[in-house]
Amino acid sequence: MSFFTPDVQRTQTVWGASPQGLEWVANIDATIHDESVIEQAKLIVDHCSPQRYGPYGTHAYSFLKREYLLNLLLFHYVDHGFFPSGYICITDEWLYEAPIKTSGSSWFSFKSRKKGRNYQAGWWIKIPGLEEISQTNQGEVCS
Repeated sequence: MSFFTPDVQRTQTVWGASPQGLEWVANIDATIHDESVIEQAKLIVDHCSPQRYGPYGTHAYSFLKREYLLNLLLFHYVDHGFFPSGYICITDEWLYEAPIKTSGSSWFSFKSRKKGRNYQAGWWIKIPGLEEISQTNQGEVCS
């Protein structure tokens, strides 16, 4: 897997550059091909979760978190026709490691952890509305 190699089998978007100048390529899993909507979602993520750079590959971890958030926004847009805004908590992926399929449908329920409420904390983030971002870009501060 490479963050810098386009894959013709997947929907992708070029999104920023690495410290070495290589272009990041984000995978888009939502069923959307409207470039303007994808660009708006990238603008929201850039605003609330900017790319971080650090030693030992931490820039890759930051990019993966951003790619995940981009897909959350795009899935919501596909389902509802608009981007969500407000505070959300994004939990770690262990919730999905061993799902239990129920009632023969495509819905899954989460598997309970055996150690009780001994789980990693989520990551809280405020997703701004597009109007908040445009106000910020005009010199006003988001509340």
